[in-house]
Amino acid sequence: MPADTTCITLPGPWEHRLIQANGAQFHIVSAGEYTDSKPLVLLVHGFPQYWWAWRHQIEAIAQAGYQVVAIDQRGIGGSDKTPKSEDGFTLAQDLVKIVRSLGVRQAVLVGQGRGGALAWSAVSMEPDLFSGLITLSSPHPRTLQRIGTHVTLRTWTYAATTFLRSISKRALKDETKLRRIFESWSAPGNNGATSQASYYAQALNLPMAADIAIDQLRWMYLAQHRPSGRAYLRESAQSVRLPILAIRGESDPLLPKRAWGKDREFAIGDYRFESVADAGHFIAEEQPERVSDLIVDFLDRLA
Repeated sequence: MPADTTCITLPGPWEHRLIQANGAQFHIVSAGEYTDSKPLVLLVHGFPQYWWAWRHQIEAIAQAGYQVVAIDQRGIGGSDKTPKSEDGFTLAQDLVKIVRSLGVRQAVLVGQGRGGALAWSAVSMEPDLFSGLITLSSPHPRTLQRIGTHVTLRTWTYAATTFLRSISKRALKDETKLRRIFESWSAPGNNGATSQASYYAQALNLPMAADIAIDQLRWMYLAQHRPSGRAYLRESAQSVRLPILAIRGESDPLLPKRAWGKDREFAIGDYRFESVADAGHFIAEEQPERVSDLIVDFLDRLA
């Protein structure tokens, strides 16, 4: 039976496109018009999501006068499933190459979770291409490689399950089990992300998508234990002078507030930290209006 791809091209106040960058084809969702006076806004989803995670922010950012592009990362959603789709260095370079492929002079990266870690890395690698960085549920990637209490037991428990690849894969492809993951990572009683489990399960049932999503997460956990991962972390650790906004959900069960305590080791410019009430790990979906307001305010401050 052919894979059901209707979740990839969901309609809305945006357009779906395919672009070539860094040796792969990417599915992107675009809205708004680019002008030289305002940066492109590139939205990067986290695990276990795809571009749909940004459905609320796309229209809000475009209406504020910016061109906004939400991507499916390599191996996820409607983007190519290539060899080495899990390699963090490649995934960070994808963000750089996508911006260049779109032909813009400046961009602001907005990354959720693991997508935020890749965004940190991309601005560290190519600071001249970016004018700002916004992360959601994502302290600096070097922090997450340190042993300590900056992550919770629930984080370590889920990290351990990724080594049981077949079990993790089945859980991501099963809508009921995936809904439980979203529910347990969200603020109590908040179903902003959980209510979308059917779409996420559909996307993860595309050929190889669940395998790649697990491999990408596991690669990040083990980065310091492999040569390519150590090279990725070295590139990520360069000081960033760009304006940075870090957003955390106050009820995030995976990452306590202290996880952001080391960000200033790497963010040596204008750095701002915001906590969002009644939000867990999936802030953009749990408190969409608040997140949209924070993003637009950051962009307007840059202007």
